[in-house]
Amino acid sequence: MRRGVIVFAVMTAALGSGVAYAAWTSSGTGSATTKAGTAQAPVVAGGAVTTGLLYPGGTGDAVVTVSNPNPYPVTVTSVAPNGAATCSVTFTQRFPGTALAANSAPVAITLTGAVAMGANAANSCQGASIDVPVLVTIASA
Repeated sequence: MRRGVIVFAVMTAALGSGVAYAAWTSSGTGSATTKAGTAQAPVVAGGAVTTGLLYPGGTGDAVVTVSNPNPYPVTVTSVAPNGAATCSVTFTQRFPGTALAANSAPVAITLTGAVAMGANAANSCQGASIDVPVLVTIASA
């Protein structure tokens, strides 16, 4: 009987210490580092191109072709004038909200009524190709 009690005591001690050992945990602190990428500017194919013929006092739509070179989707938040156009043509800022996929192919964005020709446009502007410089702003989607 004495031998049985000793075996039982040894077994209980061994199991009890194993349970206690398994319950011990530890933790530490530290920091992980990473590096953020740099946003790339949208690629704008030329300036704005009108989709109709302008005339003195008239307005027209403009089409801006934009692609996204970034590895994440973006939204075109604004298309604004970026310098003076010729022939008394003005461009009114638009906020299209057009979504572009990551690394997108060029997308044509139509901006309704964005260009206007002043009533005082010179006679030499007839049939002319008019450059309308624009600034396209994007934001991560």
